[in-house]
Amino acid sequence: MATKSCSENMLKFICEFKATFAPSLSGGDEEFNAQNTECESVSVILPAQCSIYQLRIRICMQAQDNNCHPDPLAILDPERYTLLYARGDDWYEAYDDCQVVRTLDIPWSRDDTGRLTAHIVVKPLVAVDSEVEKKQQQQCLAYLIGHNLEKEASDRLGELTFTRRKLASPRRQELKSRDDKWYATEPWVTCVPVPSELEDRLKRKLWVTFHYMNKISFSIDVDFSATPDVLLNIFRSVTADQGIDIDSSEILALKVTGREEFLSGENVLRDFLWVRHCLKTNQDVNVSVIPVSQLADETVKFKDWPLVDGFSGKFSSHDDLCLEGKDLDDIFMISLWDCDRKLRVKLLGFDVPNLPSKCPQAVYVEASILYGSKVLSSVSSTPKAFADEVLWNEWLEFDVLLRDLPRGAKLGFTIIASGADVSPMTKDSGEGKDLYFVNLLLIDHRSVLSQGPYTLHMWAYPGLHEEAITYQADKLSSATNPDVVDSMAISFFLDRYSFPVVQPNSFSSSECSGSPTSGLSPTESTSPSTRPPSASSSPDSMLSSSEFPSLHVKTHPSTDSKLLRSQSTVSSSNRPCLRRFREESIRYASNLPHYLRNVDWMDHGVVEDVHWLLGKWDPGDLDVTLALQLLSMDFADEIVRRLAVKRLESLSNDEVLRYLLQLVQTLKVEPYHDSFLARYLIQRALRSKRIGHFFFWYVRSEVAGCPYFRQRMAVILEAYLLGCGQAMLDSFTQQVQAVMALQEVAITIKKLFPDRNDVSPAAHLRLQELLRNCDLPNEFLLPFDPRIKVGMILLDKCKVMASKKKPLWLEFSPMPSPTSTPPVGIIFKQGDDLRQDMLVIQTLVMMDSIWQEKSLDLNLIPYGCISTGHNIGMIEIVRNAVTIAAVQRSHGGSASVFKNDALFEWLKSKCPLQEIHYETVERFVKSCAGYCVATYVLGIGDRHNDNIMITDQGNLFHIDFGHILGNTKHFFGMNRERVPFVLTPDFLYVMGRVKSRNSLYFGRFRDTCLQAYLSLRSHSRLLVTLFSLMLLTGIPELSHAKDIHYLQEALQVEQNEAEAKEHFLQQILVCEQKGWQVQANWWIHLMANTK
Repeated sequence: MATKSCSENMLKFICEFKATFAPSLSGGDEEFNAQNTECESVSVILPAQCSIYQLRIRICMQAQDNNCHPDPLAILDPERYTLLYARGDDWYEAYDDCQVVRTLDIPWSRDDTGRLTAHIVVKPLVAVDSEVEKKQQQQCLAYLIGHNLEKEASDRLGELTFTRRKLASPRRQELKSRDDKWYATEPWVTCVPVPSELEDRLKRKLWVTFHYMNKISFSIDVDFSATPDVLLNIFRSVTADQGIDIDSSEILALKVTGREEFLSGENVLRDFLWVRHCLKTNQDVNVSVIPVSQLADETVKFKDWPLVDGFSGKFSSHDDLCLEGKDLDDIFMISLWDCDRKLRVKLLGFDVPNLPSKCPQAVYVEASILYGSKVLSSVSSTPKAFADEVLWNEWLEFDVLLRDLPRGAKLGFTIIASGADVSPMTKDSGEGKDLYFVNLLLIDHRSVLSQGPYTLHMWAYPGLHEEAITYQADKLSSATNPDVVDSMAISFFLDRYSFPVVQPNSFSSSECSGSPTSGLSPTESTSPSTRPPSASSSPDSMLSSSEFPSLHVKTHPSTDSKLLRSQSTVSSSNRPCLRRFREESIRYASNLPHYLRNVDWMDHGVVEDVHWLLGKWDPGDLDVTLALQLLSMDFADEIVRRLAVKRLESLSNDEVLRYLLQLVQTLKVEPYHDSFLARYLIQRALRSKRIGHFFFWYVRSEVAGCPYFRQRMAVILEAYLLGCGQAMLDSFTQQVQAVMALQEVAITIKKLFPDRNDVSPAAHLRLQELLRNCDLPNEFLLPFDPRIKVGMILLDKCKVMASKKKPLWLEFSPMPSPTSTPPVGIIFKQGDDLRQDMLVIQTLVMMDSIWQEKSLDLNLIPYGCISTGHNIGMIEIVRNAVTIAAVQRSHGGSASVFKNDALFEWLKSKCPLQEIHYETVERFVKSCAGYCVATYVLGIGDRHNDNIMITDQGNLFHIDFGHILGNTKHFFGMNRERVPFVLTPDFLYVMGRVKSRNSLYFGRFRDTCLQAYLSLRSHSRLLVTLFSLMLLTGIPELSHAKDIHYLQEALQVEQNEAEAKEHFLQQILVCEQKGWQVQANWWIHLMANTK
């Protein structure tokens, strides 16, 4: 194939030598020291296909020849000298010495001869900030993250350091566009309609009481359609009339009194969550008027790195890298698409420092090429007797050509137990047990093929009775075991080449339109269309564009011109067919995941066509559920996942929060730390304090509890913390301090009082003593609800709860407020995995929003619950609520379980007025219907009278979701679950359903159940998708695909609506018929827990 001559591809760099270079404290932008305006410079001309390192060599040579640098050889060391260039207001570093200079995202101009020219600054790496300040910054980050990344970031081009540098781009981009006032005063709003039973109240006026700096308080009545600006105008008018001097230029904000919640923006009052709460509970709204200047400082004070060139880690076209027609001196790397040989690995052996207690008779190694959840190819070694050191020294060859490897493919090793007579090829005697596993990225984060010798420390696969992991997710991790002393180590060798082997961006340079110099000769002009998009919006500048352009990523199987596809993205014969398919497929977009699952991702021609198709697809045409499906482990292709992320960009903050738990888990599916999804989540967290708060705790919990992805989660969390602002950092520091202090107390209590259920009277006194001396902050936001800030702990109200894990009942004083606020209570748990409870509560919130969109308010109470670390977490205490067991004990002890009127009489005692009693029963009926449907669909088991509660206002709700998706609890080998959901005779008695007699309330209950159930069925795909994504968490009862099948069966997805209605009515009938069995179980539970 003909290539352009060097004269047609020469680039000129004017390189200036600077002595000092000081980073700005606030935005992270770089500014030159004013004392160094004059400096030496040299001009370097070199071929466009050269690397950054070759540019360094030329600069070094020119500096020597011109005697204009004190130590020219030092320029060759990127640890001592950096190459920087300015673009706009930002400075960028040419970070990767293997990057091709033609791909630099640098401003180009032309010299007098017409040659493309760019300016480079050569700067020594001299720390201008004090080491003390840098150390303090790293200590702060390590404390908040729960992991010290600085200790692991020794390799400059390793994935960790590389990702830290590249994630500065989306952070800088978001900070430039962030509205600080909006960020500080972001409101909590909802887009669901007002429930139908509350619509009449909207016709009345809303009473709003203003409080201003202890100077004035007054009340007004306004329409629910008013906006916060209307309220502020009224406030200014009233204060002016009363002679209170308020600077008219002062920007004011409305803050809900006693809460960290604002009324701001253009939303009408009825859309604010707090106003909805007040509307529902018949309360007035109290707001404090606060000058915005007095709000906490949101300034970003951390020092940041220079930005990394957007094309770092991406290489030029195959034409540039092709070996054909090149002299040896012109070769500096090899295109992966020139490698026609099969992938093979030489298995050397493994050694185990400490043999396991139960050693297998023999083992073999299974080597696989993994791509997402797919195994592209697999080969096995011969079995060997197990010992502390086993040697093979044999080649294992895959039936996959190197040129066909997709980006993100991993080489996985699994050590499997085997009897000596078991053939690893046929496994006639049964499949062996997986013992250890580890993965290696075949094409690394810089698009470089792995080669040469490796020794990787493997992960032990846990037994049935050890802590559960989800192998489906963990086997995707390319992390190695950090315990290099005691872990199994496997050694192997990959074919080695004379030069680095890299995966190109495209076939020909003319196709690589994302590259700033693509297709340009010295006589051509640079048009705007050739300018690359900003690297800050995606992990791969080649693929990033606000306009979502056609994709230019192409792979070709051979350098032979007869085998190469045409330079057009899609063959002309295929394009009309694909266009028609795209137009038709929009109508059937739900089939897109099925179509993509069946794509052969090693067939470059097919992949090109799929990429062309997806590039023409408008992300807005995708349903959110579909986008979430495309982020599952089934889809590893970068372009597919980018399309899904593009769809998520249009989500509101409320919608992002709705899916955030799953999106954080989905980060585990990404092959690399730096991904479109990671950047999207970082930017949305930096844009919204609401999202940022929960993003922090969701990711930090994974750092603590998931070693397989600890480094990834830590580097993503660091990228967020570097831009979240000082106020958020201070808040997170207080929260982490509180969690760590309470964790220490909880561990001590559990050691001192190890009895399974009993609690010694001395436990409460000991708890109060420990709390009195622990290092709790004076105030902190609750991790499960950042709208609530608590003050000092109320020692006399704290106690140890009677349970195996000894949870702590803790109460805190509310923050000072003009209105009276009750104490805030939490349950602190150490030793329990709360992620399953979080998932159930999140799903309840989702269900509630589905119902409320249809103006159906079922009075769910999705109380606060959050995992703050590995088996650590907090749960909100719901005020004025007791368990059904407590109600029964108060009406005659354990025997009252069989008194059908006990609950009715208790509710009657709480609501002596007949009108209020009717409202209470109405609320009971709706909440009972909501939880009956929800617990049935989610398969929540182990329901007894101590984990079902009721408020004084008749609101029924469930707690403690230890068993879900039909995973039931057994007692002496028998299934304790007798009914699909809890609908006992005492519940029916409240509804007037006595001896199967119809009643108005029971009729409403049944109709409400059917309406709620059918509403969920219409969203069954979303619910199934959300639970499928949570397969990545390691939750024991959500670790297999069969667990998802329960959800599909409960929703009757294969049946029509009439059949589904009849199905649920049958479940109600079963509950009625077997209610006495549930009462018997509850009686046994009460007797077993009677002290």
